[in-house]
Amino acid sequence: MIRFENVSLGYTDRMVIQGVNLEIPEGKTMVILGDSGSGKSTLLKGVLGILQPQEGRIEVNGANVGDLDEDDLLGYRQRIGMVFQEGALFDSLTVGENIGFWLWEHTDWSDAQIEERIRTLLRFVGLEDVIDRRPDELSGGMRRRVAIARAMAPQDPLVMLYDEPTTGLDPFTSRSICDLIRQVQREFRVMSLVVTHDLHDAFRVGDLFSFIHDSRVILTGDRTVIEGSDDPFIKTFLST
Repeated sequence: MIRFENVSLGYTDRMVIQGVNLEIPEGKTMVILGDSGSGKSTLLKGVLGILQPQEGRIEVNGANVGDLDEDDLLGYRQRIGMVFQEGALFDSLTVGENIGFWLWEHTDWSDAQIEERIRTLLRFVGLEDVIDRRPDELSGGMRRRVAIARAMAPQDPLVMLYDEPTTGLDPFTSRSICDLIRQVQREFRVMSLVVTHDLHDAFRVGDLFSFIHDSRVILTGDRTVIEGSDDPFIKTFLST
């Protein structure tokens, strides 16, 4: 389980989110929704341990992320897959090199072991034939698939984090990426946090939904709870 207990996150000069309480059960996907600049992506940084809570605590499977030292944090992050906006692949590296980069830098695996892992992941996302191509030779949807494979490279993930995974994609491709996110959840029983502003994508991938507005979580629940809300902001969000 991922648990936020009265969490406030921010920087020296400003607080981005305040008093957040959330629980993501094992094997479930929570989608974070809200307007631009509301702090959605900041929650992901908290789970990664990039930002430490100013108040409260973030627990993943009972471990307080804020208590982890540098070595423990490195091991913890091996079980956290992060998919950045628009993929964020290294343009100077091939697809295979992008996926294997972390393994070459942080493990003592042989080249043969790393290549086997790369090919296994590319088969999983349906792209084994692009292993030697560069990101600028791929479509937007293919780059997102590679980014998901790269996020899973160290080992089978405990948690997957997705920051606007379908931004800039056409509806058909967005749907295929949402289906892949669901496939990762089902086959690996991962807990997932998905940040998006796209309601169609949210309902396609999510089990639970949490709305952030004015730095605070204003509602959390399943689709029935969200669609039945009388909150003015949520009603406006749903209608648009």
